[in-house]
Amino acid sequence: MRRIINAYFVEVHKAVRMRATYAGPLLVLLAVLAAMLQSPLERDGLSDYRFVYDATTIALDVLGLFLIVIFCSGLIASELGRGTIRTVLVRPLRRVEFLIAKLLLGATFAATLLVLTGAASWTLAALLGEVHGVEYGGETLYTSAGMAGAYAAAAAFSLFPLLALVAFALLMSTLTRSTAAAIGWSIGVWLLLDMVKNPLGIQPFVFTTYLEPWQVFAQRCDGFPEMGWMPGNPVYLVGVSVGWLVLLVALAAGVLQRRSLHA
Repeated sequence: MRRIINAYFVEVHKAVRMRATYAGPLLVLLAVLAAMLQSPLERDGLSDYRFVYDATTIALDVLGLFLIVIFCSGLIASELGRGTIRTVLVRPLRRVEFLIAKLLLGATFAATLLVLTGAASWTLAALLGEVHGVEYGGETLYTSAGMAGAYAAAAAFSLFPLLALVAFALLMSTLTRSTAAAIGWSIGVWLLLDMVKNPLGIQPFVFTTYLEPWQVFAQRCDGFPEMGWMPGNPVYLVGVSVGWLVLLVALAAGVLQRRSLHA
């Protein structure tokens, strides 16, 4: 564990020194700002939770997912391509420990985008609009605390499929020495999986189904009674995501163990 933690901090130090690392957070902030074109913020007595939802789906569930895949797909492929992985593994660091350190770095990047999206969207809604709860006919349907709680719960649940997505991109990254090829394979396989899961009826068992767990918050935004989580419930979301995470990490570890580190 000590070696993994040390390797993780080394990876974080390397990432913060790269300008490309900051492109993701910057693009997410710009996407949140752009959401005001779709859901303008006004102080008109009506809460602007719809803006928070729209900003989150645009910045995180559309742009953010691609940014996470792009970032994580290059984490190992770039090291294999340049041969720097040989230098890293000269130290007393096993390949699986190297993989877990990369997984933690990818998880940190994903969590950063998630937190940044939530903080930016809620801050803009509070400063330029209103977030005082959802009312209908003078009756309070959902308090501001209830809305914040629904968003926080969805954000917490979203971490599980995001971690599975990070592991998926890392698996693709172990299969090639080219960052561009790893990104292409990650996006291609991801989109193909999303295309076939519904016709095959396997969508409840695929982690990508749960990458947008904002249904309850969206239902509250419109003042509708909560219809619950679709498809299924949070137990499915966590179970499927964790299952895929373990499987994908195991596959990535197996591939990395058998890879030649020489070009």
